Amino acid sequence: MVGYHPAGRDTALYAAVQDVKAGHWMLMRQVLAGTETWREWTARTQVLGVAAARCNVVELWLREEPRSVAARVMYARVATERALEAHRAERRADDPRRVRQLEELTDRARQACREADELNPRDPVPPICLLALAETDTAGRFPEHRVAPPPPDVLLPHGPWGLLEAAHRRDGFNREAWHRMLRVLQAGQGSAYLSRQAVAVDFARWSVSKAPLGSPLILLPLYAHLEEYRARRDDGDAMLSLWWVSEAITPAIAKAFRDWFDRCDPATCSPTDLNHLAHALAAGGFLREAAAVFRAIGDYATPAPWQYVTHRPDRWQEEFEATRAACLRQLRPPDAEGRP
Repeated sequence: MVGYHPAGRDTALYAAVQDVKAGHWMLMRQVLAGTETWREWTARTQVLGVAAARCNVVELWLREEPRSVAARVMYARVATERALEAHRAERRADDPRRVRQLEELTDRARQACREADELNPRDPVPPICLLALAETDTAGRFPEHRVAPPPPDVLLPHGPWGLLEAAHRRDGFNREAWHRMLRVLQAGQGSAYLSRQAVAVDFARWSVSKAPLGSPLILLPLYAHLEEYRARRDDGDAMLSLWWVSEAITPAIAKAFRDWFDRCDPATCSPTDLNHLAHALAAGGFLREAAAVFRAIGDYATPAPWQYVTHRPDRWQEEFEATRAACLRQLRPPDAEGRP
């Protein structure tokens, strides 16, 4: 049975996450001090932020080292994660007291982001966190969340484009920044759910047109199509059996394999990206290509997308293993009598 850990193949990050869960921060500081690229910095702080949001370990770190830049960034991560978790848990709340509490969490997170940004204006994480917080702004409190798209892409919706651009200036085509923008558009207010998913698909396609070869942003349409698939399934769409083999989707699947997987080192890739590509390839009928991706995944399976395409989300590992076995059979040579 495959297992899952958000650190994936990053063994140093794995140890730091376990240390954070035990209430310690020294190993987190050590791992962040040894992080050399913005790509790795963004990914590591995101994973650590999710783990640390459920305890006070970052606050303890700040108490000991109030001038630490890394500690300030991690507090921005933690405060943002807490605001997002509260928003997603209480998005239907009508209690004014709960609404005020959510606003206080958001304001605290925004202030933490500004403080981290002042300490290091080159770090993409503060604008990424501010971009993520746009998801919570259901009342339109902040004008920066309703900015017109960059010209000439006037058909795209208004949104936090300035925050995406700020992150992009600091780390071009940063994976998390563009995924956060996709999430904001998917959760947008004032339109039907399926309509929002169509907008998100348009954004994902536009992103691919901008991204360089080998960029993980080439997979954004697969994420958008999966969310639209979930929405249509929940809406009772009877044609979903043909969803992943439609002419509107298979070119995006083939492009993701050709222009991303064939040009990257799977050992350094996001396990979530690899799993999304493996699912899309298998569902789209690209079984040999899917087998190659499954071999690159190894046992680093992730809950998404498998928990979204099975009737038993709590047993998503079974969906992963069954799909992997079916695809890997495509790579086995025929036996002596020529049978597959």
